Amino acid sequence: MPESIISQAPYRFVLPGNSDEKGSLHFWENSEIFPDGIQRCFWISDVKEGETRGNHAHWHESQVIVAVAGKIQLEIHSVQDQVFDFVLDSPEQAVFIPPLNWLVARFTPNSVLLGMSDRAFSEDDYIRDLDYFGKLQARNK
Repeated sequence: MPESIISQAPYRFVLPGNSDEKGSLHFWENSEIFPDGIQRCFWISDVKEGETRGNHAHWHESQVIVAVAGKIQLEIHSVQDQVFDFVLDSPEQAVFIPPLNWLVARFTPNSVLLGMSDRAFSEDDYIRDLDYFGKLQARNK
């Protein structure tokens, strides 16, 4: 493993779309973020109050997260020991999470999180041990 690990910072962006009296349509056609396209989609719903989801980082996978319903608070810890907080409360908002960022997601009742990834699922890509991630952070201070 390299002595110092560099990671991009997560950021929020607005999905293009249209809204009128009939409703709203939002979409994502961003080949700059995922040049090879979306390789995996997942959604999380019915999260009990007080529970969190995520609680991991990825070595290589990048994700875009959207709250398609409800409100979701994202707490993201970078490998450089920075903390980023985002609240998604509209389906037109998205957050890009690059590799080596630890995610904790908190849900309001009836929220639905949509995740889009640039890689297929691989258990080997997950960092699930927060203490280990903390050691990576300590090496990057």
